[in-house]
Amino acid sequence: MFPRHAAIITAAGSSQRFNLSSGSNRKKEFMTLGSSSVLASSIKPFLGAPNLAAVVVTYRKGELEATRNLLSDIDFDITFVQGGATRQQSVFNALKYLYDHKKDLDIEYVSIHDGARPFVTQELITACLQTAHELGGSCPCIRVTDTLVKVDEAGLLCGRLSREGVCTVQTPQTFRFPDIYDAHLKADPGKAYTDDTEIFMDAGGKVGFVQGDAGNRKITYASDLTEGR
Repeated sequence: MFPRHAAIITAAGSSQRFNLSSGSNRKKEFMTLGSSSVLASSIKPFLGAPNLAAVVVTYRKGELEATRNLLSDIDFDITFVQGGATRQQSVFNALKYLYDHKKDLDIEYVSIHDGARPFVTQELITACLQTAHELGGSCPCIRVTDTLVKVDEAGLLCGRLSREGVCTVQTPQTFRFPDIYDAHLKADPGKAYTDDTEIFMDAGGKVGFVQGDAGNRKITYASDLTEGR
């Protein structure tokens, strides 16, 4: 039987790079994508996963109603949790909600996904859950095939880096629960973590490789909305 799980969808960021590239001041998660929004499209594939117990969406302070209205057509009881000053703080707030309601939800795993990554597939979500079930944590990765170089302060190429074993990472990043919550509690307050796999691994957890999907890109710039999947 597929384990009970939850999904955390992050949508509490400021979209600074997107706004600079688009000339707007609208959050990228709120932009229209086809007949839906970027945020709604990032959530809907999770709804088809078996035994989904909860969806928690983080929102930026002052944007609860706008975020809620954006998802009014989704037939699932979504929980909204106010985010923090950083993505790490926002994810922790959502994890704390799940922890505070763990008896009612009875979840074994949680997937943490970018609200601006709308092309995720149900197949990738399931693969991450399966690998997390085996190892405790999982992350979709794409192996680097391009040459990697170093650039100095003058803008000149100054060296080559080995690409052997090097990957770029995506979301959803999936973890055994409440292990990921405990890892956040133990996180070094002086360290700037790049994602939740780093937090989990710092606490001694294992994260397994899942073959990523090149189409599962994150909306970062305005041009990302017009490119094909």
